[in-house]
Amino acid sequence: MSYNKVLVSLCGEEFPYSDLSDDYSYYYEISICFDERDAVLFISKWGSHIEFDDDGSWLDYKIAPDDFFPNQQQLSHSNILAYMEILLSRESEGKLLTRADVEESYQRYLKSGR
Repeated sequence: MSYNKVLVSLCGEEFPYSDLSDDYSYYYEISICFDERDAVLFISKWGSHIEFDDDGSWLDYKIAPDDFFPNQQQLSHSNILAYMEILLSRESEGKLLTRADVEESYQRYLKSGR
């Protein structure tokens, strides 16, 4: 997905993003800077992760936006910004995965035939 929209926080910070939704979930890719590292925040109804540009590692969160914004087909700008704040305040709950960890998980997924 390429970024075709922009979120603007209350303090004027801009976050380029793109979105997609289907019958099952919504998907957002948001360009962010996290701990002074360029990254992409991926959000779906069931959770999210941050993928860092410099080394391909992920910070994986099991914090579902649907718990905070239930039964929504898509998130509003204010929902997305609030969720971003939730992740920031709960940074310690993220699990860091190296690029190798991510690739290994992906290969297991492919072999599972799902």
